Amino acid sequence: MLPSGVKQKEQIKVSRFVTDKKGRKVAAIIDIKELNRIEEMMEDSFDLKAINDRVAEPSEDYEAYSRKRKAHRRV
Repeated sequence: MLPSGVKQKEQIKVSRFVTDKKGRKVAAIIDIKELNRIEEMMEDSFDLKAINDRVAEPSEDYEAYSRKRKAHRRV
């Protein structure tokens, strides 16, 4: 499930392709702004996966969690 406003597929904007002697594309050149955009999309994707993986975990009240942590502290 994707949040509203997130597209299923984003296109990568390629500035140029590098081809071999037979004319086959072997590499792509992208602008640094595009690279930064792709990095942000990947981070968002990893975050969404982490959220999705943890949805089934039981929740715990913060106050109860905090008391439990404090009780286990070593001085």
